[in-house]
Amino acid sequence: MNSTILNVFPSDSGDQRLVLASESDAEGSSTLVLRQESRSPHVGWFVQSRIAIEPNQVAALKMTLTSNLVKEALPADETPAVLSFRSAMAG
Repeated sequence: MNSTILNVFPSDSGDQRLVLASESDAEGSSTLVLRQESRSPHVGWFVQSRIAIEPNQVAALKMTLTSNLVKEALPADETPAVLSFRSAMAG
């Protein structure tokens, strides 16, 4: 499997990071993955967890990250409203 790093997002601690990579198999099929990596002085960087992003999820992820929804997220102390719906047949 070949892996191409597209971007590295360091953390404040310096010992953890997120890596966005494209991984391709022997058949040439590629997958976008988000990896959480940690660094050990004895081993170097290693993968803690890995999430494969399916092709149909990429556009939705991009839209979410670039939309105003992320910028205008509710403050942590504000509870979102919950709406309940009744069926018209419940009578």
